[in-house]
Amino acid sequence: MQREFKLLMLITLLSLGACKTQEEIQREQMVDNLSIQLVENQKLTADSKVRLQGIEERLGMLTGQFEDTTHDTKTQLLTQLSTLSEKVSLLEEKDKLSSNTLDVTQKRLTSIEQKLKKQDTYLKKLLATLSGKSKKKSKAKKMSKYDSAMYDYKKGRYKNAKRKLEALEGNKRIKGTKRARVLHNLGMVSYIQKNNNGATAYFGKLFTEYPKSSYNANGLLFLSKTLSRMKQNEQAKQTLEELIKRFPKSKKVKEAKKLLSKL
Repeated sequence: MQREFKLLMLITLLSLGACKTQEEIQREQMVDNLSIQLVENQKLTADSKVRLQGIEERLGMLTGQFEDTTHDTKTQLLTQLSTLSEKVSLLEEKDKLSSNTLDVTQKRLTSIEQKLKKQDTYLKKLLATLSGKSKKKSKAKKMSKYDSAMYDYKKGRYKNAKRKLEALEGNKRIKGTKRARVLHNLGMVSYIQKNNNGATAYFGKLFTEYPKSSYNANGLLFLSKTLSRMKQNEQAKQTLEELIKRFPKSKKVKEAKKLLSKL
């Protein structure tokens, strides 16, 4: 019995000793685990510090950039304010110029109005004159064939004048001074149109039919010019001498003498 009791006690003690060892092992494992966790926490803390430093550096950079940006923005704002101030000054100057321009424009308008009034007065007079001329033209339409022919000749419308003068030259009712004038004008139109034969014919006819007519002074002068143009210088000279002899007081004598000296 005693041996069994001792054996039982020994087994109990051994089992109790074994139980304490397991607890110590568990405790040691817990300590190891805590040590590992502590190391890991230290690593995390170190990483966090590194990250925090990185964040602080970035914040510092951003702060510097913000300050730079703020400085640039202030500079831009100051530049814009300066530009705006200049523009305002320019606008004020333009406003002054506009006021001066308005005054000048007003004066010009007043001057233009005065000129327009004068032009209006002038136009009224001109219209009145034109209406008077139109009345004269209407009267001209009622002119006789003789007056119409002389009017065309006077205005240099020689083609129309010649046609009318030729009709008058064949009209037996046209006599005396009127016929002499018709012959003279026909001779002049022929000379102007370089119709030498027509000119010599009409001037010769004028001198033959109306030898004492004053139209002969000019007629003989241009007859001489026509003959000279036809290279008939001797006959041209005789014609000029006849002019000087028959019409010594005529204004054409002076020109006749000059032509005579050249032949």
